[in-house]
Amino acid sequence: MDLACARAVAGARQAGHAVALAVSERVAGEVDPLAALAMPPEDAAPERRFYLEHPAAGFALAAGGRTALRMPDSAAPVGGNRFAAVRDAIGRALAEAHAWASDGEPPLGAHAVGGFAFFDRLDAAQWPGFAPADVDLPAWALLRRGASTWRLAQTAAAPGDEPSAVQVRIETLLERLRRATAAPASRPAGEGTRVESLEAPDARAHWMRVVRTARDGIRQGRLRKVVLARPLDLVCTPAPDPLMLLERLRGAYPDCTAFLADPGAGQVYLGATPEGLARMESGRVSLGALAGTFPRGATPEADAALRRLLLESAKEREEHAIVVETIRAALAGLGRIDLADEPEVRAFRNVWHLFTPITLVPDGGVSLLGLVERLHPTPAVGGFPREAALDVIRRVESFDRGWYGAPLGWLNARGEGEFVVTLRSGTVAGGRVRLFAGGGIVADSEPEREFEETRIKFQPLLGALGQE
Repeated sequence: MDLACARAVAGARQAGHAVALAVSERVAGEVDPLAALAMPPEDAAPERRFYLEHPAAGFALAAGGRTALRMPDSAAPVGGNRFAAVRDAIGRALAEAHAWASDGEPPLGAHAVGGFAFFDRLDAAQWPGFAPADVDLPAWALLRRGASTWRLAQTAAAPGDEPSAVQVRIETLLERLRRATAAPASRPAGEGTRVESLEAPDARAHWMRVVRTARDGIRQGRLRKVVLARPLDLVCTPAPDPLMLLERLRGAYPDCTAFLADPGAGQVYLGATPEGLARMESGRVSLGALAGTFPRGATPEADAALRRLLLESAKEREEHAIVVETIRAALAGLGRIDLADEPEVRAFRNVWHLFTPITLVPDGGVSLLGLVERLHPTPAVGGFPREAALDVIRRVESFDRGWYGAPLGWLNARGEGEFVVTLRSGTVAGGRVRLFAGGGIVADSEPEREFEETRIKFQPLLGALGQE
């Protein structure tokens, strides 16, 4: 490893600026990546944490800290240039990174993790520590793909660094991960949590008025669809452990993607989303249109009937078709697009969703972050036409969406990666919990049914809190 460090430092000197180093090693035996999030930070200061897991796909990625390669233009970009700023800065950092394996295996390579806010600005009081865009190279990661798991230590080598000092930083990070995976920290069971709802008495009436206003605008031809959301504020005693909530979510919703984002400022954002935005692997991009929702039935017969009604619903089919057509338009000119003529119905624990899988075989020069910029926000979380829908959201919603309904994910130096849309989610700040849920409004929407749909979408986190 001394020679590898020396070469990396020499590369930094030649470049004239700091470059990333990524050192990986395979983990023997089965390890739960979530255990790494529970390990204490390297010093007294809270550590940035990130998690993404799709249990059914056998994929999990836990990460924390930051390299010394902090790039201001990717952390707090201004206005609408945030996606381009992140794409350029992270793309450059990943391309210049030096990667090797401490155990002689093929190196895992450099990785970046993070996410974006729904809009290009957010309310810092409602989202402390979060930024409009925050994608960076973590200091450490634990990644599982199928039966294989890797530890990953990442740091930055500056032109004036000594290879021995760089090696010490890497070994320190790897040793922290070895200790965490050898003796994972136990978490409290979280039994007996008392949950008090702070929902206003007129919440239902207010939602009805907002939905009717949006629906009237659609019927008058100003737009075709808008996705409106609302929060549900709770006080929990004792304060819930976010990792316990995350553990429950991934167990209860294995077909969803469990996620957590914690900038280290006292508020954690987590959830279990059914919706992916884009996954790039082996030169192909997998996407999907997920829109159109019906609840699950209490009996097999009722469940089958609701599934059939979803497929036959003109309102839900229209909402879904708008998403399909917009994603297809966003991908136009990038390569071959493959998608089914008819949507399928996907079963989740508490809802049915209409889903159309979409595959893009790009002609070349397509980056994952470039696709994220093209796609966000899809009509599944924003509306159509986009700007008209976003204008309605800004005017009628009484809270800041922050990172709700926005892209979160990872990417590596080989161009692989995945971003999901953060739904079925909420923030946890001590004993204060805020849940988010929304629904697509079209010309045939019924305000009462839309309100009930948001209640169903609150269920994942309410269940994790023991409120099923």
